[in-house]
Amino acid sequence: MSRPDLVLVGIPGSGKSTVAALLAAQRHLPLVDVDDMVEDALGAPAEEVFATGEAHYREVEEGVSLAALQLPGVVALGSGAVDSRAVREALAGIDVVWLRTSVTVATRRLGMNSLGMAALVAIRDRMDRMLAERAPCYAAVATFVVDTDRLTAEQVAADISGRGAGR
Repeated sequence: MSRPDLVLVGIPGSGKSTVAALLAAQRHLPLVDVDDMVEDALGAPAEEVFATGEAHYREVEEGVSLAALQLPGVVALGSGAVDSRAVREALAGIDVVWLRTSVTVATRRLGMNSLGMAALVAIRDRMDRMLAERAPCYAAVATFVVDTDRLTAEQVAADISGRGAGR
């Protein structure tokens, strides 16, 4: 059975996909982006599926995540995958980096600051609740944490490489 060399977790906008791509390229490893795989499995963008109900998305995300955790390479896990006990259990023994990011920085990175004050406040409130719920899960699976707020993706990748994670 194959296993990932490294897994990245964190909230939307934490840089999982970008940092995973950098690390995979540096290490000449496959990139496994679970969000992309979930959208391929659903045949639709995540936003469209969420609009009709989150439960189906999460079910597919869990299955795709478990499959991704059987592959070699650098895995960018979807932000909600850690909600699944099966996924958390599958992460045991794998180097997992929590890209810890504040909601303020995440919404800025995702381009949400241009949506207007009311929308931004509503989005940040929802993300604050989501982070409060998921932070214990991220902490439980993480081998180590990188605080990303003041770092570029390249700096985050260098920090991870400097700690020897996934080698």
